[in-house]
Amino acid sequence: MWRRLLAATIGVVVAIGAYQTFGVLTTGTPRFTPLVPMSVALPKPRAVRPSIHIVNPTPVRLVIPRINVDAIVEARGLDAGRNMETPADFHDVAWYKLGPRPGEPGDALINGHVNWWTGSAVFTKLADLRSGDEISVIRADGAAVKFHVTGSQTVAANARVASLFAPGSVPTLTLITCTGEWNPFTQSDTRRLLVSAALD
Repeated sequence: MWRRLLAATIGVVVAIGAYQTFGVLTTGTPRFTPLVPMSVALPKPRAVRPSIHIVNPTPVRLVIPRINVDAIVEARGLDAGRNMETPADFHDVAWYKLGPRPGEPGDALINGHVNWWTGSAVFTKLADLRSGDEISVIRADGAAVKFHVTGSQTVAANARVASLFAPGSVPTLTLITCTGEWNPFTQSDTRRLLVSAALD
């Protein structure tokens, strides 16, 4: 008899334990508790695409510390008379866009006005440059191309200097402005100043 009573008691205890384990109250009202996993799988981090640096060697600024030049570079070509176009703004300089960019093989050409009807212009003090002086050309991609002055010469205003336009394997830079005497008939100075520079 006591064995049957013990077996019945054990059965009740096991049943109550099972109900409590699965969330069923002893009052008979079901209470379903959602299962929570021990570890939550986090979403995989998204791959971040590295920023792509776009290379654009087009010159946008010319900086010459010795003569306090920090000028915008205009891209210009040839006028109707097959002469290099000058900058539209006398504060700016003009890069000859039909030739190499500064830092590329060959001679990159940049010209600017020596004066304006209002007074000084971007290259008023170009003749003050000396060998070794630093010239920086800032590109559209933010890179700076460094040159140093190697020499200068003057030529007639109507001279055709073939070496300026000849292909070359070494990057060089030539800065050009007017010099000499004012010619009222041509409305231009009689000579041109050419300042040469080599890549650092």
